[in-house]
Amino acid sequence: MAVRIRLQRLGRKKRPFYRLVAADARAQRDGVFLERLGHYNPISEPADVVIDEEKALKWLRWGAQPTDTAKRLLSQKGIWKKFTYEKLGKPLPEDGEVETVDITENEVTELDEVRLIEEASEVEEE
Repeated sequence: MAVRIRLQRLGRKKRPFYRLVAADARAQRDGVFLERLGHYNPISEPADVVIDEEKALKWLRWGAQPTDTAKRLLSQKGIWKKFTYEKLGKPLPEDGEVETVDITENEVTELDEVRLIEEASEVEEE
């Protein structure tokens, strides 16, 4: 069963509220999900993002693929960076802290992932 980490839309018309869930890729957007990982409220200022880090990392380790928006939210909280370093078998940077990104300012792209992998390789070479 292919599992995706994606947003499930809630709220009323013109007032969206989203749950971050792990769901079967074939299930409907607002259908059955396997586990709730957090929530995202884009209406509040600043945008309210709450993600259970342990649950998210568990599903990522099990092979769940995040959608682009879910990956952006995971990156904002630093969870995607932790997962990437863990997957590469590299320790986190020396300070041990993962920087968070303001969701309104930056978009995570594949180039950012490539840069992250290159940085991890440079740390390994030293």
